[in-house]
Amino acid sequence: MAAIPGHRVVVFIQENKTTDFYFPTMAAWGAAVAKHGQLLEAPPNFDQPHDRNAWVHYAMGDYPALDAQVNNDTVIPYYSWLAKQFVFCDHHFGSGSNSTPGHMLAIGGQMPTLKNPPFVGPHPVWDLPSIFTAAEAGGVSWAAFPDGSGYPTKFYKSLSAPPGSAEVYPPKDFIPMAKAGTLPQICYVWSPAGYDEHPPHVSTPDYVTKGQGLVWDRVQAVIDGGGWPDTTFILTWDDWGGYTDSVPTPDIETVPDAIHPDGFAAIGGSRIPLIMFGGKVRQGIDPQWHSHASIPKTVIDLLGLPAMGVARVDGAPSLAAHVDASLARPEPPAPGTVVVQPAPPVPAPVPVPPDPWQGPVAQRMPALTTLDGTAVPAPTDGIVRKSPPKPPKPATS
Repeated sequence: MAAIPGHRVVVFIQENKTTDFYFPTMAAWGAAVAKHGQLLEAPPNFDQPHDRNAWVHYAMGDYPALDAQVNNDTVIPYYSWLAKQFVFCDHHFGSGSNSTPGHMLAIGGQMPTLKNPPFVGPHPVWDLPSIFTAAEAGGVSWAAFPDGSGYPTKFYKSLSAPPGSAEVYPPKDFIPMAKAGTLPQICYVWSPAGYDEHPPHVSTPDYVTKGQGLVWDRVQAVIDGGGWPDTTFILTWDDWGGYTDSVPTPDIETVPDAIHPDGFAAIGGSRIPLIMFGGKVRQGIDPQWHSHASIPKTVIDLLGLPAMGVARVDGAPSLAAHVDASLARPEPPAPGTVVVQPAPPVPAPVPVPPDPWQGPVAQRMPALTTLDGTAVPAPTDGIVRKSPPKPPKPATS
């Protein structure tokens, strides 16, 4: 599709959810999600193992993960309304690991690590292309709003020093900039700790409500600043969080580990929800396979940016066709209002199976593309042990 003049894309990335876990009622709308019954009216109030070791053993079948589903219509009513009124992607996936690989896939389509580097103190910095270097090459304005510690943009050399660091803002700046109508054309937005929907290590029963509330306030700030008609929002989560999912993803790229010297799947990982919404976004279920690399690809297509030079991004399926410049879709409910869920279609649509993955499968993950030509091999630092983790905590504890 042709780029839309004057358009803006805002990407929100929250934490730790699978499609089955977070959106079970979307089955009534034709999404391919499990329908277990016994939906939880409160999310599990603790974290689950979800690193590379846990995911590999889950994919091998000897670690059960947490088989639970929340009632999205009551636990996350705003997200649920958006999923029904706009585009819900039921075959989106991330990496087979935890946070940092997922975030880096969504920023630039590559992951130099399969684990979380230190959250405080010294940390690695890689000279990798990203959606922001593509924006610079295309002359398109951009901003990143990482969490309060600079995570995850602090892992990018181009975002850690001038001139790129001047476009990296604290999370508190998004709402005033949105209300003032001064947001650039590309915004990637993270949430500070306690508002990112990451399950807590210490009891915090309202952690999901707080996370949804901040995203809700941020969307409303864009609306208040007059940006709804010309903004496409993408809302997704970084990784699987240790929750089960009923739909296996394509075995696209592998990396070796202690159990699998010939390689084991790293992309795709488990399915992760993705919602695309905005003033020009159609309504429907997107049933096709795509990974976090499709997020920067979609931004590139909507805004007419040059190719990133990363094969995983440049060849990724795009979601840009869901945006129609002729549309004028209604605004979502305002924060503080009661969200009335729309009635599902009758009869319930049958889920549409995805087309087969169009690219290579079961291939060893290639070395990374860098900006300075340095050699960064595919990651093999995700420790996989011979024994699975301890069984997951029960959802009712």
